[in-house]
Amino acid sequence: MRRSLTFAAGIMAVGLLLAGCGDAPAEKSEDLEEYPNSIPLADDFNPDAHFEWAYTAFASSWDPAKSVTGGDINFMEPVYDRLLAEGEDGIPVPMLAEEFTPSDDNKTLSLKLIEGAKFSDGEPFDAEAVKFNLERYKAEDSRISGEVYQIESVEVTGEYTLDLHLSGGLGSLVSGLAGRAGMMVSPKAVADGTIDTEPVGIGPYVTTAIDPGSKVDYELTPDYWDPEAQNVATRTYHYMPDDQTRFNALQSGELNGAQINADQLDTVSNADLQVTTAPSPIYVYFMVNTAEEPFGDPEVRKALNMAIDREAISEGLYDGYCIPQIQPFPPASPGYSEKIGDGLDIFPYDPEEAKKILEDKGVTDLDITTAAPNVTLYTKFAEAVQAQLAEVGINMEIHAQPPTPQVQEFAIDKVTPTFTSVYTGINDPDAIMSRYLAPTALFNPGGAEYPELMEYATEGAASMDPAERTPAYEKFMDAWVENPPHMIPVCMSYLAAGFQDNVSGVMQMPSGRPNLRYMAISD
Repeated sequence: MRRSLTFAAGIMAVGLLLAGCGDAPAEKSEDLEEYPNSIPLADDFNPDAHFEWAYTAFASSWDPAKSVTGGDINFMEPVYDRLLAEGEDGIPVPMLAEEFTPSDDNKTLSLKLIEGAKFSDGEPFDAEAVKFNLERYKAEDSRISGEVYQIESVEVTGEYTLDLHLSGGLGSLVSGLAGRAGMMVSPKAVADGTIDTEPVGIGPYVTTAIDPGSKVDYELTPDYWDPEAQNVATRTYHYMPDDQTRFNALQSGELNGAQINADQLDTVSNADLQVTTAPSPIYVYFMVNTAEEPFGDPEVRKALNMAIDREAISEGLYDGYCIPQIQPFPPASPGYSEKIGDGLDIFPYDPEEAKKILEDKGVTDLDITTAAPNVTLYTKFAEAVQAQLAEVGINMEIHAQPPTPQVQEFAIDKVTPTFTSVYTGINDPDAIMSRYLAPTALFNPGGAEYPELMEYATEGAASMDPAERTPAYEKFMDAWVENPPHMIPVCMSYLAAGFQDNVSGVMQMPSGRPNLRYMAISD
């Protein structure tokens, strides 16, 4: 059995941003490094306690195969254990698969499962159930197929053992199995056709009431395989996209914990609440559909890179807690190019040059729409991009919506030519290929082809060893700069959470997700 993680210690945005994104804040009251990334588990917690939590995204479906955003994981985690879990350093560790062993040629990943676990409907968990789930996730109609694209076939070798035969991409596959693609759902619930609205998995909790788009109540799963993950008796998770609403509910004591923005850390801490924060692979970006003119032209995409003031957005919206850079990888990632660095000298903020490039391409007074999240901070990010693009003659209308209709509008129905959002995929550099840049990727509605990026990404994803992966991604980023793709990263965000002073056993993970699995409350 897997033991609990060892937890080591490790308001609102300023004004509506105008063309220059406003003035930078004078000075932070504390350095970000002074805030911990975890709250160690207390010895005196109350196992009969109830936990109230608020987050900015609600599960779009209770079927992981139909998930459209990584934000879904927050509501799914209490009921769906995964084959692997994210370790404290971001490296996948055992969960339902107690061993995962690559072959010498990295073309096979052998899994050994824990024995004796059951789905909450009483169905057995075994290798056949894992095969059923993985084949569903890699199916053509799966929305997360890009996270298991590496799997060519699944071979059951014993009741609790199986081999995944791969086409490549071992490094990113193990990260995927620690996320949505590793969530195990009951094959019976899928056959019954109820999994969309009634989750049936292996997890420390089961749902007792679901109010779609509002809140979910959870209670303990009987005879669960890892009782150390059951430190409170019940939980309620609320969907609260508005930043001020979450803070007010936390400050009043209505909530025990809530996702907060990094720029709210001082405010929450000064309210005598606990905070956790950590750098993450989560970044905000602007994206275009290359099938819509003029966005198929890489020179136009270069101009868009130069029309966005990354540093002003970082300071004006995030109080500096969002690292401005042109790369889609955080500095700790094997995908990060030290040669490129933040890249602000490669694509500097230069609206005059951007406007000149656009005029040379015949682009003047362009009217467009963008699909954006209705979460306060990300709507403000869209407003900042809107103001800056106006300076180069691009007039953008914002459609702010919840995640599912936002994705539907841009990626599926293709009725808006641009997308202003936040990356919520797995913590691996290969993830952006399968989700954003591959010709058939969900977020590549124009079907743009980037053969050099594909070549180097394939090379970089082949191994689990970061040292072997980084040289390929150096070449990947060189190709990115030479031919800017349709995704334009702006800054890499710190993510944070706030908690009442009696909450413990929580951690902000390297993926950006809060780890509430071993959360506890003291009297």
